[in-house]
Amino acid sequence: EDDEEEEQQQQQQQPQVERMGEAAEVQARQREVAGLLQHGKHREAVKAALQNPPLGSHDQAVKDMNTEVVLNAICSASDSEIDKIVADLYHNSSPDLCDTLVKYIYKGLADRKYCGVLLKWHASAVNMAGLGPVVRAMTDRKTV
Repeated sequence: EDDEEEEQQQQQQQPQVERMGEAAEVQARQREVAGLLQHGKHREAVKAALQNPPLGSHDQAVKDMNTEVVLNAICSASDSEIDKIVADLYHNSSPDLCDTLVKYIYKGLADRKYCGVLLKWHASAVNMAGLGPVVRAMTDRKTV
């Protein structure tokens, strides 16, 4: 009987530990992105912000925290840098990063944050990668 209670407690604590790990990962990403932005490294900041998003997380607070990290990185880049950053994401990194970028663009647009800037990023992503990232962002069940 004591073993059963102990096992139930461990099972209940596991999701909490996972959430704490996810939050710590996002906070580490936030610090990394902030450091890159302080040094004017917008391209690297956007890449870092898009790496390993918490797609499988069930904790909306973690997802929202990561969205702020990504939007901060995106919105800090100047208009003249957008096409260069998207091209770098598409050609020199994983094309999955373009899909992730489009997911965060839509999330920002849905929240009605930074719409003007996000529409510029959206246009650049579609010009560079076509409609594939848009379709995948809209149909993927793993949300940001």
